[in-house]
Amino acid sequence: MPHLEVEHLSHRYPGAGKPAVSDVSLSLETGEIVALIGGSGCGKSTLLRCIAGLEDPSAGEVRLGGRHLNAKQAIPPERRRIGMVSQSGDLFPHLNVFHNTTFGLRKLSRGERRERALESLELVGLADFADRYPAELSGGEAQRVAIARTLAFQPDLLLLDEPFSNLDVILREQLRTLTLGILRNQGITSLFVTHHGDDALAAGDRIAVLRDGKLIQCDPPRQIWKAPTDPGVAALFGGINILPCSRTSRPLCLRPEQLRLCPLNPDCLARGTVERIDFLGSNQLVLLRVPNSEPLIKVRVDPDHAVSPGMELGIETKEQETA
Repeated sequence: MPHLEVEHLSHRYPGAGKPAVSDVSLSLETGEIVALIGGSGCGKSTLLRCIAGLEDPSAGEVRLGGRHLNAKQAIPPERRRIGMVSQSGDLFPHLNVFHNTTFGLRKLSRGERRERALESLELVGLADFADRYPAELSGGEAQRVAIARTLAFQPDLLLLDEPFSNLDVILREQLRTLTLGILRNQGITSLFVTHHGDDALAAGDRIAVLRDGKLIQCDPPRQIWKAPTDPGVAALFGGINILPCSRTSRPLCLRPEQLRLCPLNPDCLARGTVERIDFLGSNQLVLLRVPNSEPLIKVRVDPDHAVSPGMELGIETKEQETA
C-alpha cells in the first residue's frame, strides 16, 4: 500500500473562476521523494496545503499510512503527523534556535525534547548554534533550523514548499544536497515543491508536473528528461528546440545536448545558418536560423569545435551519429 495516496483531489478558492487543483491523483511509496514542479500559479502550494489540512479540498481524498485524513470527520493539521517547511522557514523570532527546534514537542519530557532537538541540529550541522536567535542567522542557516525543527517532530510525511527558493544558486545547491542526504538516510517520505528544474531532477525519485492545476506527467527524472509529455514539460528542465523535420509529419522536440552539427547532406533533420556562437567555457552554444522555425535553434558543441557565423550546416541527432 502506498504511504501517501491522493485521489481525484480538487480545490477551488471562493470566487475563483477555475479550480487551483483539478482532479489530481498521486501516490508516494514509503521513503520515496517526489519532486512537484510547475510554473507560478499551477497549484503546487495549494496541493500541499490540502494534504497538510490547511485547506479543505472541494473534492477527492487524502490518505496517509492508510488513515483517511479528510473524511467526514477530517483529521486536523496538528494530528496528521505531517511536517512542512516553507520558503521563509517561519522561525519564531523571540525563541532561540534550541527552543525553535523543540517547538511542537511539548508532549515529550524535557530530557526527550532536548535529545531530539540536539540530534536534529547535529544532522543539519548547527549543534553549536542552539543559543542563537533567528536574527543572528543567515538565510541558509535559518532554513537549516526550520528543517531541524521538522525532523525533531519525526513526521510520517514531509512537505517542502520551495524551501531553497530565497537562496543564491551556490547556497541552494549546498542546502539541497544536505537536505536530500538526510531525507534519504532517514527514509522520510517527502513531497518537494520547486520551480527549479535542476532541483527537481536532483531531488526526485519521481517528478510530478503540474499545469493549470492538473497533473500532466509523473515519471522518474531520466524519463522526464528523455521523453517529456510535451514541449511545455520539456521546457521546465532547460532549453528546448522545436525543430521542423521533413521526414516526419510533426516537429521534433529536442534539447541542445541531443543535437549535433554536420555537413549538409540529404539525411540531415534540418539545415541552418549560424547566427551566433556563445562560448560557455566547457562548451559552445551555437544558434542557427532554420527556415520555417522561430526562435533560433540551439546546438551545444565542444569548446574546440570549429564553427563561425554565416556557415551553413546540417543538424542531426546524436543518435543518427552513432547509428
